[in-house]
Amino acid sequence: MMKIATCLIALVALCGLVHADPKAAAAPKPSGVLKAYKGPEGELIAMVEVNDGKQMLVYFKNLGGDLEGKSLLYLYEDLGKGDKNVYLDKKRGSKTYRSVLLSARDNSWSFYHPTKSGTEFAISYSEKESGNLKIEDIVKAYKP
Repeated sequence: MMKIATCLIALVALCGLVHADPKAAAAPKPSGVLKAYKGPEGELIAMVEVNDGKQMLVYFKNLGGDLEGKSLLYLYEDLGKGDKNVYLDKKRGSKTYRSVLLSARDNSWSFYHPTKSGTEFAISYSEKESGNLKIEDIVKAYKP
């Protein structure tokens, strides 16, 4: 009986090691500089390349709704010649489709609101806002 109890304790301890806190493991690691962009009505969208440029951490301000003050993690694709996409792959049934949040053509960015269908607008780089924000704050606003 004592051996079974000892084995159970060891198994529980092992499970604790295997199932470590996912938030600690999921923290994105910045691999680029922070760039902030402004929309036509004062919307602020800040982007930081993370995880060796494979993903983009995107921070939202002055958009209202569920996105306000949050940072979300997206996939990032640099197509070259100033063309880039920030997106999620979503599944619908057996099909996978790409949901684009931000797209750049010749380094001019467009934002496609993820929760308000048909809402899209151009955003332009803001040196002032880029200087006012800190990468650490953008990372802290990310909740996996």
